[in-house]
Amino acid sequence: MMNLLKTASLYLCCLLILTACGTTRPSHFYLLTPLAQNEGDRQNSEPGIVIGPVTLPDYLLRPQIVLRNDENEITFDEFHRWAEPLHGNFSRVLAENLSRLLDTSRIALYPGYKTSGFPCQVLVDVIRMDAGSGQQITLVARWSILDRDQKKQLASSKISVVEPIDGTGYKAIVSAQSRALSRLSHEIARAFKETGGSFSTDMPSPCPATFARCRHKR
Repeated sequence: MMNLLKTASLYLCCLLILTACGTTRPSHFYLLTPLAQNEGDRQNSEPGIVIGPVTLPDYLLRPQIVLRNDENEITFDEFHRWAEPLHGNFSRVLAENLSRLLDTSRIALYPGYKTSGFPCQVLVDVIRMDAGSGQQITLVARWSILDRDQKKQLASSKISVVEPIDGTGYKAIVSAQSRALSRLSHEIARAFKETGGSFSTDMPSPCPATFARCRHKR
């Protein structure tokens, strides 16, 4: 009888161990989000803009969300992931932000088709986008606006955004990254709305007539 109880106890312990081993932490999935929707319909007249290529560093091309421990060390969380490849999510949200800020529906993602009537192109090279230990995220990127017809660069700049993380957890991190992306979108939109003046500290001012043509070409 004693041996039977020992055997039953051993069996129960093994069953509990196997059950514990078979339990996996649930994964959580996140998306960057665009600016709030403007009221009313967006115009189809101006400008025609191709968004991309948008390039990201290789360490951001993984499905896991990145945390930066210090300047030389990063970690990836296996249970907190992007719901889709970050490259596509970033590009689409940037396009939607510019569509809303510029009040136009004539936005196409690179490489896209049927964009011959889209005279402007936005290029973005993301250098860094991650959360640090100081309750903030950092987005560093270079951007430029091209005149596709005349193959000229009309504006360019480098932006470095430090956005505080409001709250705790990965949802707050991704919300801060969405806000940082909106700040990048606002800077590019401001350049589009200008028809003169300097848009970059390292290049001459674009010709107002050329930039206006890019904005208003149908």
